[in-house]
Parts: sequence; C-alpha cells; structure tokens
Amino acid sequence: MPKEIVLPEIAESVVEGEILEWHVAEGDHVDKDQPLLEVSTDKVTVELPCPYAGTLVKRLVKEGDTVPIHTPIATLALDGESDQAGASASAEAGAGDEGAASGTTSPGPASEVDDSGDNRSLFRPDTRDEPAVKSPFKAQQSAPQRDAGTRGGEARAATNRYGRVLAVPSARLLARELGVDIREVPGSGPNGRVRPDDVRAHAESGGGAAPRDESFAAATATPGLPPPVAYETPPGYAEQETRTPLRGVRRAIARQMAASHTYAVRTLTVDEADMGALADLRTRMKPKAETKGVRLSYLPFVFKAIVAALREFPMLNTSLDEHTQEIVHKRYYHLGLAVATEAGLVVPVVRDVDRKPLLQVAREINDLAERARAGRLEPAEMKGSSFSVTNIGSIGALFSFPIINVPDAAILGVHSIQERPVVRNGAIVARRMMYLSLSFDHRLVDGAEAARFCKYLIALLEDPDALLMEAI
Repeated sequence: MPKEIVLPEIAESVVEGEILEWHVAEGDHVDKDQPLLEVSTDKVTVELPCPYAGTLVKRLVKEGDTVPIHTPIATLALDGESDQAGASASAEAGAGDEGAASGTTSPGPASEVDDSGDNRSLFRPDTRDEPAVKSPFKAQQSAPQRDAGTRGGEARAATNRYGRVLAVPSARLLARELGVDIREVPGSGPNGRVRPDDVRAHAESGGGAAPRDESFAAATATPGLPPPVAYETPPGYAEQETRTPLRGVRRAIARQMAASHTYAVRTLTVDEADMGALADLRTRMKPKAETKGVRLSYLPFVFKAIVAALREFPMLNTSLDEHTQEIVHKRYYHLGLAVATEAGLVVPVVRDVDRKPLLQVAREINDLAERARAGRLEPAEMKGSSFSVTNIGSIGALFSFPIINVPDAAILGVHSIQERPVVRNGAIVARRMMYLSLSFDHRLVDGAEAARFCKYLIALLEDPDALLMEAI
C-alpha cells in the first residue's frame, strides 16, 4: 500500500517547518535514506531522509510553504508495488491534496502542537497491519493513553507514558491563570491533547479548580500587559516599505528574548580581568595545538574557569521550573555558546565541559560554531545548557548587557581584550584588560553571590597556573 509522508517532530517545541527545497521530483525513484527535501525550522535546518525505497507519487506541499508538524507533505509508492497500486496511490494523493486545501487533513493549528511525549512517524501507513516507522529525528515513545480515572464523574485528560498530561503550552498557561487543574480537562485535540478552548470550556462549566497555595498564586501571577503598539506606516511611504514574515530562527530568537524579559528578573554585574598571563600562555600553546589540528582561542580557558567557578557557586548552575515552582540544581556542566549566524543568534551546547580536556573543549567549540554558521546543527545540540556564554568580544565589542538564555540562571558576556592604563603597585601601566558582564536571574542568584562568582572566575583567568590546577 502507498504511504503518506508527514512532517515529523524534528525537535522539541518545534511546531512547523518551512519547505526550502525538494530533492526528489514526482515520479522519481528514491532510495532508502536518500534525502527527500530540506526543511527549515525555528531551531535548525535539516534534510529529511526516506526510510524506504520507492517512487515519489505526489508532492503535497510546495517550496516556500510553511506547514505544521504531522501535516502530509507527500505520498510514496514502495518498491515492489504494481503499476496499478501506484496509480491508486496517485489518485489518493490528489484527494489528500484537496483535503489539505480544505483543512480536513491538518492536525490542528501549529501553535497547538506540544512536546508532551507522543510522537508520530515520518510515514503514516495506510494499513493497520504495518508498524509505524520511527522518526529519524526523535526517539519514538509509546502512544498517549487516556487516563481511566475520573473525578466528579468526568473523564480526565490524556497522558503520555510518563503520566504527563498532553496539552499545548498555551493551554497549560491558561489553566494556571484560571486556577484549573489541567489533569481534569478532557482534551479535544489529536490523541486527546488539551487545547485552550478545552480549558475555557472546563472553567466555564464549573470544573474543579486545582488546589492552589495563595503564596504560589501570588508568586506566579502575571500582571496584565497593555496590547502591543500598532505599527503605522508614515503617510506617503507605503511604497518604500517591504515586509517579510517573522519566522524561522528570527522568530525563535524573538520568542526567547521575550521569554527572558518576561520570566527572568535580569540583573547585571560587571568586572574586569587582566588577561596578560593567560594571553602569554595561549601564545605558547597555540603552535602545539595546531599540530593536533586544533585552533586554540581564549574560550576553552574561559569555559574551564567557568566550570571551576560554578562548582564554588552552584546557584549559578540552576534553573527555575516555572510550572512546579522548584529550583533545579544541576550536577552537570553544559555550557551554551551564543553564535552569530546569517539567520540569527543560535546557542549550541558543549556538554560535560568538566570531564573533557582543554583541547577537546576547543575542538567542540570550533566544530559547533562552524556548523552553526552553516546551519547544520542537530536539534539536540541546541538544548540542555546549564549556563551560557556570549563571546561578543570576537567582533570587537567592549561591553554588553547579555540576555539570559532562559531557563539558565545566568549568562557571561566575554568582551574584547584591549590594552588599557591600570594602576599596579602605585604606577600606571598598560595591561591587556577584558570586561566580563554577568547577567543573572535575581530570583535564583543574589547580587553578592554573583559578584563573588566573578571575582573567583577572574582570579583563575589572571593566574593560569591556578586555572590549570583547579579547572583542567
């Protein structure tokens, strides 16, 4: 039987993808694992491979289209099917195309897709006798199930294998605002997923409110915000303006920055480090690193010093779980690195920095930065940071106020090294100085702790021997 190809869940929280380029034309044969098309999301650009060998019968979406995940994008006739079966698949594909145009095949609005645990196959089999194919981008999990329990005689929400309610993020937020226990809300979305309308209907029908601690309600209440200011084109200048949709990486950046501004109490502390001794050490080490094929920058030293400082001041290696109002203490050191690309800012993560030698950290920093600029990062490489660094000094910036990469508790801005006059032993001398700016969430980190973290970090950067002994 012909199979229907759907846009898979490429990464957590990704709800749609833009079709950049088809690599296979209708009627062409495609081998197993051969790239079918290139898709861009707000996190990464990827090529979707074909798990089967067969003939592409129909392309249901065009280049430039932006479609929600789980939307049918093509149909494939598997090798070994008869010409008659292929013709039947073509007819079904045409019907599917019309259904997509009328909205009957869409799984729901893109904003209502959640990462609560269910996953769909890259292919949607047309027969129940064949097992679903695992997505090549995300580990398959068991199908969501309806919770058989009841409360007040009403059905409860569907859950995934871990007991987490299937609900879109906007529904979770609305439930918290209305004081509704989302576990009691029957969902109308795919697989029983809870949507905002379900929460509203449950609240209006007098559904049981979740038991709430008033202190919790006060701590999480979001004051009403005024509506956004409407943009108005100056009279007579409409023809001198052009507009492009806010999508892809730029939209992800906008959302992340808005989340950082809304959910973190950002505070800044600034200090400076004398980088002379470390600069001399790096100069001596560079030729040896190059013989091993490694370009040695200052960042690996900074990363190692950060890990040592985080061990001394562990609150900077935490996150706040907004949903449960719990502080998450992390015993791992995954450092995010902000990288400027043509598409916008992305933050790949160097994992387990504490367990890796200096040159391995340098290799991974270089590799992640290069692939980030080429748009070839894997989705998993851009999540899970416990602390972040932005190297704004690489483009000559003297000072900045970094935006926290939520849910991290802090981010360190590393700036350009410049010779400046400083006082040493009563004399004015020229030293190679660098500003460090630490943005931190004041809900988790106190100002004094942030200042001590910086002082400890600076002491390591100014004394490479101590850095080598404690951090490497």
